[in-house]
Amino acid sequence: MLIEVNIPPREPANNVIQNPFSRLRTPMFIAVLVVLIVMLPFRNVIAQEPLWKGNGRIIVSADGNEHDHDDWAGTPLSLAIIASQKLQDKVPLFIYSDHIWGSNQEHPGVNGVNPYDQMKESAVNGGRMFGFTSTRFLCAVDNVEVAYDALKSQINESTQDNPLFIVVAGPVQVIGEALARAETRPKAHVTVISTKDAWNNNHADAPYGGWDIHTGWTLDEIKQHSAELKDGLKIVTIRNQNPCLNRRWSEYDWLRTAPERNHPYYKEGSWNWLFDRLCMSIKPVSGKENYYAIDPSDAGKVIFLLTGIEDTSPQLCYELMKIPRVNSESRRDSSQP
Repeated sequence: MLIEVNIPPREPANNVIQNPFSRLRTPMFIAVLVVLIVMLPFRNVIAQEPLWKGNGRIIVSADGNEHDHDDWAGTPLSLAIIASQKLQDKVPLFIYSDHIWGSNQEHPGVNGVNPYDQMKESAVNGGRMFGFTSTRFLCAVDNVEVAYDALKSQINESTQDNPLFIVVAGPVQVIGEALARAETRPKAHVTVISTKDAWNNNHADAPYGGWDIHTGWTLDEIKQHSAELKDGLKIVTIRNQNPCLNRRWSEYDWLRTAPERNHPYYKEGSWNWLFDRLCMSIKPVSGKENYYAIDPSDAGKVIFLLTGIEDTSPQLCYELMKIPRVNSESRRDSSQP
């Protein structure tokens, strides 16, 4: 994990699309980590100190409306993981379709449903499935100025007692522009989480040509701007999550078979819906073995934020989701995830 920090001057203290492939520092969170270590003997699971300490806000900015379709899976899995820790009310804003330069050009969609609508299903219906009743789901490509200002406002609210964690799951243009427009002092309490050498970090200045011609913020430019301002912005980059979560589809089959899918905390059918969304990212893999892989890799950054674990896996997702951090009196109803 690489952490880059610019230290500021000292200051006073409803259409479901069919599957094409037919805590924090609490006793509960500690118990979950113990279970992970015990039940994952074949993976080198090392938990660092989690960035998330139980207070503050989480915002995800994802694309999915162009080029690739991993976000159709990564977004709903991210929502499910956050919900498993009962942190829905800590997510004031979820930005999706943040490839602001266009949609539906390169990728044809699946089952006659274009990428723009696929991403809307994953984000908006994902919020309904997992109980994000107070979260604003904002489609950046529809009105980028609204997206800039919404994220800027959240940045400006950041304090030591109310920090902000921004998860990079799409090109960093929206994040970079919002940071540039925000006040300087609050950025000392903002952390941006990405992966090393990621496509998202550079795509704004590395378009594909043809219809895809644009320029914008890159992660390196965000770092440079922050250093010039000495604003204290923290940028954390972790290992590439593709080898961890871009895995054979059967490694996620627990979503259809595990008894915990019927836990009263979760909305009925939400795990099956999530499996269908994960399968929207399915791709054939050729090599020593030929198989189909699911890719929700952006969710690895959310898992890292909450647990401190970079070596994520489908099994780790299961361990987190099967023991939801809820009170014993929780019951399933239409208002719960």
